[in-house]
Amino acid sequence: MSGRFLRKSNHLTNVVKMKFILSMILSGCLLFTLGGCARKNDYMPPAGATGEKIFKGVCVQCHTPVNGKVMILRPEMANKEAIVERVINGKGFGMPAFPNLTGDSVQNLAEYVLENSVTQ
Repeated sequence: MSGRFLRKSNHLTNVVKMKFILSMILSGCLLFTLGGCARKNDYMPPAGATGEKIFKGVCVQCHTPVNGKVMILRPEMANKEAIVERVINGKGFGMPAFPNLTGDSVQNLAEYVLENSVTQ
């Protein structure tokens, strides 16, 4: 066999290996994204839980505070009603619904998020 044929064969083998590795990495990222934040979460806050306790108990699994702020809110999300709606109903694959957060618990959480966030 000629050296030229072997080099071309090795190059093709390396390309196939790289495509396989890339597809495995992308698959892992997708599973992590979809598995980390499910579409519905059955979290039940303890009685009398503060907004901070709820946030630290469940929200930090997906929302990591930065520089002392729990979130950066778009202007349309910078109000209690919008936050409550998003918490209860979720949005797409990124934000699960929390149907068990109702009444005072969801209100306390919305107040905590508003008081400890910045608006874009």
